[in-house]
Amino acid sequence: MFTGLKKSESKRLATLELLSKEDKSRDAALAEFALLACEVMGVEGCFITTFDDVFQYIKYVKNIPIDHVKIRIEQTMCQYSLHSGQMVISSDTRLDGRFNHQPLVKSGHILFYASAPMINKDGVIMGTLCASHPETYVPTSSQVASFLRVATLAAAYLESFYTVGLVDALTGLPNRQFLMKEMERLRHEKVSTPYGLVIFDCIEMPRAYELSRYLGLEALEKLLRSFGSLLRLRLKLKEEVTLYAFTTARYAVLVDIDYALTLAKRAERLPCTQAKVAGDIDINLTLHTGYVKFLPQEDNVQEVVRQGISALHESIRQDIPALLFNPILDHKRNKDFKLLHDLSEAIKSPDQLYMVYQPKISLCSGKTEGVEALLRWKHPQLGNISPAVIVELAEKTTLMSSITQWVIKTVIAQLKSWKLQGIMLPVSINVTVSDFSRPGFADQLERNVLAAGLYTSDLRIECLETEKVLESDPALAELDRLKLLGFTILLDDFGTGYSNISYLRRIPIDVIKLDRSLVSQVTSDTGSRIIARNVIMMLKELQYVVLAEGIEDLETARILEEYGCDVAQGYLFSRPLSPDEIPDWLADSKPFRLLTKIHTAENHHQYDA
Repeated sequence: MFTGLKKSESKRLATLELLSKEDKSRDAALAEFALLACEVMGVEGCFITTFDDVFQYIKYVKNIPIDHVKIRIEQTMCQYSLHSGQMVISSDTRLDGRFNHQPLVKSGHILFYASAPMINKDGVIMGTLCASHPETYVPTSSQVASFLRVATLAAAYLESFYTVGLVDALTGLPNRQFLMKEMERLRHEKVSTPYGLVIFDCIEMPRAYELSRYLGLEALEKLLRSFGSLLRLRLKLKEEVTLYAFTTARYAVLVDIDYALTLAKRAERLPCTQAKVAGDIDINLTLHTGYVKFLPQEDNVQEVVRQGISALHESIRQDIPALLFNPILDHKRNKDFKLLHDLSEAIKSPDQLYMVYQPKISLCSGKTEGVEALLRWKHPQLGNISPAVIVELAEKTTLMSSITQWVIKTVIAQLKSWKLQGIMLPVSINVTVSDFSRPGFADQLERNVLAAGLYTSDLRIECLETEKVLESDPALAELDRLKLLGFTILLDDFGTGYSNISYLRRIPIDVIKLDRSLVSQVTSDTGSRIIARNVIMMLKELQYVVLAEGIEDLETARILEEYGCDVAQGYLFSRPLSPDEIPDWLADSKPFRLLTKIHTAENHHQYDA
């Protein structure tokens, strides 16, 4: 495990560091405790302080000519309460060797002095509550007891102020809320020099949760607590730089821009780090860093933090060690997010989403043997949105399921309408692994189809994301159930990604759709012809129906038909059609004419593999 401060020591230092900084709302509350102490002791003067390991900080003073806000501990009257952890009372400081040399004693401003330490539950002395009087004075035991109670209340207030809102419970470091308070302070002070917010991501949280599953939460928390000291060590952070616990396993620093750029360069050069989490188990950690430049007096704190997060997420997405905030990329992500919101509204709208249907032509008979249902989106302001954009936006969200249900409902209604017109045309729809993985998907689909007076053979299923399907037992089970219920299963985009052959027999497939990249160059490239021919021959030997998509010219269609391809779709035959265009399409003889051209083409060359 990484070396570094123990949790208790780290928390102590973080507490003292937080106390040393200015905080108007906190210091106003401390002033009230000091005034109450003054009242219960029956004296004229009071002050209240906080400490770090070197300095005392005056947070409020009344009726004492203290003109400093920071002084070294060894020069203070409060050092005795701090070191002993006990209340100190001196009825006549002139006769007390601990205090008689102090300037305020010599001047007669503090002849009576009382100091009580403010101690939190971890035993850390956070500061002192002090009362004074310009004359000698002996308080009663009741007054002393009340004074101590006020000091205890002040300590409890300070602890709750940080523990509840401004300190990360796991690491003991100041948290994101405290970071933002610091940024607000710079803004209020109208700091005009450029600053940098740098955010570090130490481990992917899904991976961390997986570790907790096997090793337990204690081992994970031990690892997460180590990240702070690791960052200080690896990035060589200056001792005076505050490290903030931004979120779990993420940390941040707020520094001048020159130092921010230095840290970013160091982060870029950091090699992968190995950490021991339990016994002999090591894991590799890769640091990702996002940073943003800003002017404290001008820029909105919330927006700067958002930009820092945006830069970090882009660093993670691109797998780049360190990345400066890029407004162009950020604009694109924001635009995508807005589009995602608009897409959710489009699903509810009656006139934004619609379906078109692209005919599938038998290369043997020339007849239309079915159509593929394709989703379209007409955005009210942006016009037609690319189908690829729709999928990219929705595929990692619950919207994908909502879109699939909308498509199913719309296509079933269309099939029912065509059936009333005497059109019996199978329609295939695209379904993702997230839909297949939902238990009961197949049975619910069958109920919807039968309720509309249709047969399961009327609706065909195009299986997307095959690799992910194979990784999901529920998805495989639903596909088997769909096959059993009589749905035809198509495997989409065969020939892309890694080898598809190994999983052909694991999925109950009826039709294999060849990706256009596999057949697009068969007319011009010998290698492409060899691959296409052998793939089609293999699939036919395995008794699959083979469908080629993206066909745009007669020569490609002829070659594929010669190799044994059964069905084709593409702009050679038809663009995607609206539902109202389908009846005219079916009545036309165009498919038969194309077939004739394929079989009687004058330039009927023999393509040898």
